[in-house]
Amino acid sequence: MSSPKLNSYFSAVQGTVWSPVRIDCELAELQRATFFRILNHSLVAGSLQLVGIIRFIQEETSKVYSMKIRLVYPSEYPWAVPMVFDEEKRFEPSAGGHQFRDGRLCLSFPRNDEFAVGSEKLSLEVLTASLVWLDKRFVFERTGQWPGDAEEHGWAGPLRRLLREEVVRCGNPYLGAWAAWIIADLVVPYGELGCPCLSGKPFVHCHRRVLLLALEYLVHSRYEREAYDHRTTFKAA
Repeated sequence: MSSPKLNSYFSAVQGTVWSPVRIDCELAELQRATFFRILNHSLVAGSLQLVGIIRFIQEETSKVYSMKIRLVYPSEYPWAVPMVFDEEKRFEPSAGGHQFRDGRLCLSFPRNDEFAVGSEKLSLEVLTASLVWLDKRFVFERTGQWPGDAEEHGWAGPLRRLLREEVVRCGNPYLGAWAAWIIADLVVPYGELGCPCLSGKPFVHCHRRVLLLALEYLVHSRYEREAYDHRTTFKAA
């Protein structure tokens, strides 16, 4: 977690106060990354932005691969994850290439909690993930296939996975059956009704995380299905 030295710059409500001293601390932290070189930085609407170059050397060929990126800190940092953009638009944005239309790199599904939110190491972790992304993106450029496991696009697929993982962690077969019904769109969750685990407690006061994941999954699943139906109808017309 954050060191006492930096705690004075952090607020759970307001995020980081980017004073000159705090900026120097952040730059010093990022300079520890041997694969990243800072080119410039600026404050935009009170939030820090960094432009720099990430690079790695492929062991087999000794060829150097690099990319200029922009690291954009959200106002809630370090309680929210910085965004990383392809600064020079080197790559064509695509779902298969894990890059959004605005050039932002798709580093992780937000609900996976892969980054140490609230830590002074957060930006360094994001840079490391960007370097891994760059390595995989060059493979994608050569082969047309993203190497290794890749999260399903959109929100519904990853949320469905998280819901299944959560009910497995709970280890209750009735809860597992209920989750299967949710995924099949056979039932609708109600927090005030009895929990499907048969504990007798209201759902919202028992397996609350399962309930919240199910609700979020249903919202995104139906939205994405409706968006797909709309696109299909538009094309047919």
